[in-house]
Amino acid sequence: MKALTAEGLSFGYGNELIFDGFSLTIESGEFLGIIGPNGSGKSTLLRLLSGTLKPLRGVVNVLGKEIDRLSRKEIAQTIALVPQESFFAFEWTVQEVVLMGRNPYLKLLERPRQEDLNKVAETMKLTGVEMLATKSINSISAGEKQRVLLARALAQEPQILLLDEATSHLDLAHQVALLQILKTLNEQGKTIVLVSHDLNEAALCSRLLLLAQGKPVACDIPAKVLTPDLIRAAYGLEPVVTKHPCTGKPQVLFPSI
Repeated sequence: MKALTAEGLSFGYGNELIFDGFSLTIESGEFLGIIGPNGSGKSTLLRLLSGTLKPLRGVVNVLGKEIDRLSRKEIAQTIALVPQESFFAFEWTVQEVVLMGRNPYLKLLERPRQEDLNKVAETMKLTGVEMLATKSINSISAGEKQRVLLARALAQEPQILLLDEATSHLDLAHQVALLQILKTLNEQGKTIVLVSHDLNEAALCSRLLLLAQGKPVACDIPAKVLTPDLIRAAYGLEPVVTKHPCTGKPQVLFPSI
């Protein structure tokens, strides 16, 4: 089954279209990376796929159903979006923020059940934020907050996980840990879509979509997308592409730096 399909999407801000007739299919269990320069539409595409934004034209389907015909609760039980940044107006504790991921499974004013608390504890341990449970979400570092947002998304138990620059605020050890979590989740069958500016990080995905000005430059396995010609066309830079000595995945270097 197709996890997500975008058919003929058009969307823009003001009078400027970012996407015009854009289409994409994401298979269930796929690990798709989305790359491209600033302004190419990566974050906007994630928000369209999650239903956060509505296209001017076109349709997004989730597991074969039009997203507009699903309730917000149904969408939240199927798709979780980890944004690049998130702001909290109230001094929620970290545990309270992660617990918000269980809202799609609770009735109005229903108190969390033991199974909800267990899921919150599980995802906080998985993402390494259990020691922050009683801290205010606004008092922790940007990297810690990013891991809390991932824990909240995983608490939703989604079939599809969308991440926008999920490692951008993390130190090296936590970057590696997060990517290992994503790899394990994908091996367990979860569909993952990862927006990244790090081409070598994106090379870990099973397929890459390279965007430039809202248009797909290429969409294929990493070895066929991370090529000197395509990188030059999208970024205007002259790369050297090699193979990782352990994984054989493409590695992108910029010798002019």
